[in-house]
Formats: sequence, structure tokens, C-alpha cells
Amino acid sequence: MNNETINKNVPSTTSDSKTLILAGFLLGFGLGGFIDGIVLHQLWQWHHMIANLVPTNTLAGLETNTVADGVFNAGMLTITVVGLSLLWKSIKQNPYFSLSTRAFIGWNLIGWGGFNLFDSVVFHAVLRLHHIRQVPNFIIYDIGFFLIGGFLVLGGIVLTRKY
Repeated sequence: MNNETINKNVPSTTSDSKTLILAGFLLGFGLGGFIDGIVLHQLWQWHHMIANLVPTNTLAGLETNTVADGVFNAGMLTITVVGLSLLWKSIKQNPYFSLSTRAFIGWNLIGWGGFNLFDSVVFHAVLRLHHIRQVPNFIIYDIGFFLIGGFLVLGGIVLTRKY
């Protein structure tokens, strides 16, 4: 049986594509959160999750922020696991349907950029929990992080377009 026959006998459905798209988005969102949490929180120590609410200049403040960072990472892990579960569900329901690698990477980029935009708007601007870099000229870093998110989303959109 060749691929043409398989594709004729097992048509893909809109729900198959929506599940894969959501899986790609959630995996990208979780990845973006993990990169933020690992690189910016832990390795570079530019900020912690609630640094504007609880200063990190005391051991107690740093401990509280570290717990908040852990809760954030647990949330990103949950989002990633949901994305993996949806990916697995989609593959099991219709193993003959898939997005192109290009489109799947595109949805990952849209998810990653979506994380940056969500983080910028909700955590930085609305809730004012922290800034990308806790320095006097923080706005430059916050705007840069927001713009990176926008470029990731735009790049993802380009990759998901059908030519």
C-alpha cells in the first residue's frame, strides 16, 4: 500500500490538525518558559519571579523568590506535559496524519513567542512581578524581550503558511 492509498483511505480531520497545532504551540510556550526560568532566573540571575514584590537582597527574600521560581517552572513543566500528551494523542488517533516539520516548528515558535508576549504583558506590565533585568534601565530589557517574542511569533507565522 503506497502513501497515496493510505491518504485516500484515512482522511485527516480538522480536529487532527487542531490537536497537532495546539500541541506545537504548548510545547513552544513551555520551552520559552523553561528558557526564561533556566537562563534568566538561574544561570544569569537577572531576575526572579516575584523580585519586585519580595526583594532578593536578603537570604529570606532570595529563598522566597527561589520557591516562586520553582512554582513557575512546575507550571511550565505542566504546560509542556500537556503539549506532549496532545502530540501523543494525535499520533495515536491518526498515525497517517501529520503537520509538516516546517509547520510544527512554526507552531513551536509561535508558542515560544506567545510565552514572551504573555510574560511581558502579564508579569511585567500588569502584575509588575519582575522585570527581565532588575536594573535601573529595566525598560530596555523588557521592551527587547517583548520584541523578541513578536519576532518569534512572526517567524512562526511565516513557517506555518502554506506556499
